[in-house]
Amino acid sequence: MKLLTKHTDYAVRALLCLAQMPRKTLSSRTIAARERIPLPFMRRILQALKKGDLIEATEGISGGVRLKRAPEKIYLAGLMELFQGRLRFAECLFRKKICRNRPTCPLRKRIRKIETVVANELKRVTLAELA
Repeated sequence: MKLLTKHTDYAVRALLCLAQMPRKTLSSRTIAARERIPLPFMRRILQALKKGDLIEATEGISGGVRLKRAPEKIYLAGLMELFQGRLRFAECLFRKKICRNRPTCPLRKRIRKIETVVANELKRVTLAELA
């Protein structure tokens, strides 16, 4: 199980790159080169970040992207949800299909508590802290 996917990792790295130059507009090519991320991947990540209202883009030759929110207002949990969906460790550790014992499973209850603790911690981590 991975807590962070490659897409989330790339998004964090792209946002950190933008946070280091808050008043500057950077091209997707520049960010991809600095972070050593393939350009096609970077473009998809930036599109998702724009759709998620985290960055703004300027078209044209001197265009690029920059942060739309302050780094203190961008949370790791939000990025994870944008790229990975809701945080879940497992539906069931023992079967691929949903188990009929799911509502009464003592292991599932413990896992849900762990998910809640992890999610609450991730909601506290900001881009500013990572920078």
